[in-house]
Amino acid sequence: MELSYSVKSPSDMWVDNQSAIQVAKNPEHHVLMPRYLPTEDNAANMLTKALVKPKVEKFHQMMGLVKK
Repeated sequence: MELSYSVKSPSDMWVDNQSAIQVAKNPEHHVLMPRYLPTEDNAANMLTKALVKPKVEKFHQMMGLVKK
């Protein structure tokens, strides 16, 4: 999902985790960083959870498994 928000300067990140600090300092890892996806938007849930029919239909559409 695109938020259409332009970033004008780098954000400060305060952590107490040495691994997070090392990842943040190494640009090589930036493309590998996991991104947060809310459960209700995660189409993979269709393959791992028992869902009600409306959610299954939504995820089918998201995955391109039905005609729009």
